[in-house]
Amino acid sequence: MESPPYRQIILETIEALLKLQMKSVRLLLGRTDSPREATRRKGRKRKSLVDLAVEILTEEKRPVHVDELVELLRERHGRLTDRDSLSSALAKKDKQGLRVRRVAPASFAVRE
Repeated sequence: MESPPYRQIILETIEALLKLQMKSVRLLLGRTDSPREATRRKGRKRKSLVDLAVEILTEEKRPVHVDELVELLRERHGRLTDRDSLSSALAKKDKQGLRVRRVAPASFAVRE
C-alpha cells in the first residue's frame, strides 16, 4: 500500500525544523557555523523559487505542470514550496510578460 502524498511533506517539514533547532543549539554552545553557511551569509545570495523554476523550464525545454515543477525543485535543489504559491508567482511573471508564459492551466514554459 502506497503512503499518502502529504506524509512526505510532513516528514520534510519536521526535518527542516530539526535542522533549525540544531543550528540554534550549536549557536548557544558557542560553536561556529559550518564554512558553507558562513560563506552564504557573506554575500552569496540564494536564488528565488521563480529563478530556479525558470532554470528547470530552460533545462527541460518543454512546458511543465506546476506539480512536476514542485517535485523537480525538491529533487534538484532541495527547495520545498507550495504548489499554489509557485503557480501564482509564475502567473504573475507571465502577466508582466517576463521570462515565462502559461501554455495551459497550471503549465508553464520559458518565454522565447
